[in-house]
Amino acid sequence: FFLKLGRKEWTRPSIKGVTPLGRYGHSSVLIGSIMYVFGGCIDDCYLSDLVAFDTKFLDLNEGCWEFIDPINDPPPGRTGHISCAYKGRIYIFGGTDGERCFNDIWYYDIETREWVELICDNFAPVPRESHGAALANDVIYIFGGRTRDGKELSDLAAYGINNERWYMFQKMGPSPGPRYWLTVSSSKNIVMVFGGTSTNSTKPDEDGIIHILDTCNYN
Repeated sequence: FFLKLGRKEWTRPSIKGVTPLGRYGHSSVLIGSIMYVFGGCIDDCYLSDLVAFDTKFLDLNEGCWEFIDPINDPPPGRTGHISCAYKGRIYIFGGTDGERCFNDIWYYDIETREWVELICDNFAPVPRESHGAALANDVIYIFGGRTRDGKELSDLAAYGINNERWYMFQKMGPSPGPRYWLTVSSSKNIVMVFGGTSTNSTKPDEDGIIHILDTCNYN
């Protein structure tokens, strides 16, 4: 489905050819007019496929999915991860395969069709799934999620793409409580956290609140 914002109308376009398997816990990014979808889960099968759909054909009813064939092995199959797009690359972090949670970070280069795992010299955030993330400038901000043993997280981490380093933030004053299945969005230098769920929230009055982080204060 796609939403025409001007008309506030949902539409289900006509799709030609083969479509991807239905799934949940996948991620998607938009590069130019092309939407890329990675991973997800179906019937306890954790996927590592990458598929693409060119949105410029939506109104022409000529849309079709492209099944990407990388030149090397993709990351392990997973669900509950995040993805962000930056300069022709799709970055993914975290997720779970049902047995373990990940804290690895990879990118896929749409020009070379190659997957690359990034190894950081300093440290990496706790392995997690069902977290949220957004890109502000050249930094991926990651918030929340939960660990393999069900611990709900409220930490904020950032990955600097250009210097390939992780950063953690502490003593930031009032901040969102632990949560997973949340959304994180960005606009220029602003990162916004909204929603999510928690089984032991210490801040029950947070429902419906948008938490805003001005990243200029932490560069």
